[in-house]
Amino acid sequence: MPPRPHAPPAALALVLLVAGGVAGCAASGTLVAEDGSHRLTARDPGGVTVVLTSGAWKGSPTALPEQWTVLHVLVANLGTTPVLLAPGDLELRDERGFRYELYDVGGAFERLEPASASPDEASTWASYDRVDHPDRPYDRHYDPGGPVEFEPIVAPGDVPAQALPWGVLEPGTQMRGFLYFERVEGTANAATLTWHLTDPSHVPVVDLRFPLWVARPPRARTRDG
Repeated sequence: MPPRPHAPPAALALVLLVAGGVAGCAASGTLVAEDGSHRLTARDPGGVTVVLTSGAWKGSPTALPEQWTVLHVLVANLGTTPVLLAPGDLELRDERGFRYELYDVGGAFERLEPASASPDEASTWASYDRVDHPDRPYDRHYDPGGPVEFEPIVAPGDVPAQALPWGVLEPGTQMRGFLYFERVEGTANAATLTWHLTDPSHVPVVDLRFPLWVARPPRARTRDG
């Protein structure tokens, strides 16, 4: 099924949001797990663990979740096989089968060579260096994965710096950041995020699935009941 049509375009919607020019407010709602919590964990017996958290955005623009679906993920590779983190391997669909595009803001990472690491860089976080090109915002120098389509965009505020960067996650390391999608909370009651993880040669490793429900505040009662 083709992606659900959306308007206004992602970049334009964010420009309006930052400028305070969005008329009205997107339908309220938050993605949660079946038990109502904001955190889900999916594990591959081979050693990959992904922790997904909703409602965690604290950056700028503060109203970003009113325009996009914003999900934080921590990916830990505790196995023996490198895994590719790529925008084309993520698929968000609602209960009707409509797909919601991922907005790719262009962040990437590369592993530091041992000679480049200082003696105190012993943690997994110090094993990588972010590779962002703010002067070339539409350049994509990393493996996009696939075959899921996504939308490369330029985003304001903290959106690029806090995004999950793309690259090859080596065994024994981890990476974290936010994923941004076309907003599902305003048009659906449930959705599933599927991450089709592969190795750097695109050989499938595991499909991790996160079933999500849209929690909405109760409607205020009127005087007529």
